[in-house]
Amino acid sequence: MRTIDQIKESIAADFMNNEAVADLFGFPAGDNFAAHFSKVSVVNLLFYVFASAAWVVERLFETHRAEIEARIGEIIPHRAKWYKSKVLEFMQDRTLMPDTDRYDTSGMTQEEVDAARVVKYVTADENRNASLLTVKVAGEKDGVRCCLDPEVEMQLAAYLAEIKDAGVRINLVNREADTFNCSIDIYYNPMLLPENVRRDCEAAIRSYIANLPFNGEYTNMALIDALQAVEGVRIAEFRQATASASGMTAVTAIDARHVPAAGYFRAGQITLTMKAHEQV
Repeated sequence: MRTIDQIKESIAADFMNNEAVADLFGFPAGDNFAAHFSKVSVVNLLFYVFASAAWVVERLFETHRAEIEARIGEIIPHRAKWYKSKVLEFMQDRTLMPDTDRYDTSGMTQEEVDAARVVKYVTADENRNASLLTVKVAGEKDGVRCCLDPEVEMQLAAYLAEIKDAGVRINLVNREADTFNCSIDIYYNPMLLPENVRRDCEAAIRSYIANLPFNGEYTNMALIDALQAVEGVRIAEFRQATASASGMTAVTAIDARHVPAAGYFRAGQITLTMKAHEQV
């Protein structure tokens, strides 16, 4: 929002650019206002009064706009991304201010706020057919994604029940990482040691799996692309990949792509068959 001085400068600029006014006062059109009118001149004081009145009107409209937006926010049901942002604001072992969806952080340092916000990863997706909002979450320990502790999950569930819109059903997903296994044939440059190429290939696989976006889609093609970038790999021939959700005995064969049930993977058994690539 503009200040009084900014409004006054805009009025003065229009005044100085008006050719009829310039002829009347005897100055070149577009000249500097301060070069012809002092701070105590009648014109300068009138401009200040006009600018002050305009500033008050702009403030009133700004306040009115903020009140209308707040009212609309209270009436219209929130979208999925609102739930995502609110889950990231969840704070462990703290309560909301009465009749609000906000915490009182006035007596906390930024470090304390960051430590209390234990949810580091979250997605919120609506299943329109089932009228269900699925919220997947994860924390972080030593830079690695992890499941939230059970007591924290209970607090988060209570927090969501408090802030959610009436009638919204929420499926909170807080699970250990899905296990990813794969089997790949690596045709390597025989001028290099197969042990070194194997080590770099396994590191590339683990890096790809660990750095997928939270609840992001894994693809066999992208994994092969990551292996093709490893020095010494001439051909990476995909055999199979599987995923198993934590606590489940079923193993899912990955056909082209897969989204982990927990929102993230951990690398399990990586089987690399090293084959020297001989020139034909």
